[in-house]
Amino acid sequence: MVGTLGEDEYAWFVLHQGDDSNASFMEVGDQLKIEVTGFIDPVEWDAQQALAMSLTLENGVLLEASVVQFMGETAMPPLYTSEGGDITVTLSHVEQAGRDLHVVGHIEGQLALQYTLESSPSASEGVPLSVHFDITAQKVEF
Repeated sequence: MVGTLGEDEYAWFVLHQGDDSNASFMEVGDQLKIEVTGFIDPVEWDAQQALAMSLTLENGVLLEASVVQFMGETAMPPLYTSEGGDITVTLSHVEQAGRDLHVVGHIEGQLALQYTLESSPSASEGVPLSVHFDITAQKVEF
């Protein structure tokens, strides 16, 4: 995943360790629930400045999308979120082959700043986001 957050350019890496990946999906009825976390460090699973996105697809059509950019070392606020912001996700390719799901697309818009769990995200203190992603998610089976 590569793009800009604010005025800064970033590359976020999807990490793998054995069968464990930070890009995964589950089949829930007719829907595909995709979870992806990209890390700034290409080797370490460090949440600081990580970019996480959740996508829900049905028959290749995007139903829901959310994006979070972590500021600290945990998934707790303060953070930037698409909740209270305004993002558009465009998918240009979706293809499932066995346990792999290849998804290519673009995220564009404004993330809102959320200071605490109790506070509402503030779009006025947000940051622009423009990210291209080309990921292969692995199927999670129970």
